Amino acid sequence: MIAEVSQELAWSQLIARAWTDDEFKQRLQADPRGVLAEHGIDMPEDVEINIMEDTKNVRHIILPPPPAEELMEEDLAGSAAYCYCGGCYRCGRCGCGRCY
Repeated sequence: MIAEVSQELAWSQLIARAWTDDEFKQRLQADPRGVLAEHGIDMPEDVEINIMEDTKNVRHIILPPPPAEELMEEDLAGSAAYCYCGGCYRCGRCGCGRCY
């Protein structure tokens, strides 16, 4: 659990810095893997990283990968959860407060 909290804290700090430091944001967009690694967020080499920025008039919808196990009818009837932060894909695990 501590690793999850420290990853979440690192991610939050990275986002806040990108909001306030244009040079840092440009570096993040140009070399996301390197900048993430500098902040203790390691991504597997086989994972492609795309940085997109929402604006007042543009919203990106991230479709998470489907679950490994087969979904049952009851999973689709409102009990399935989705994380809007893109950090966990499971309600409540990321602590973003925006999971449904």
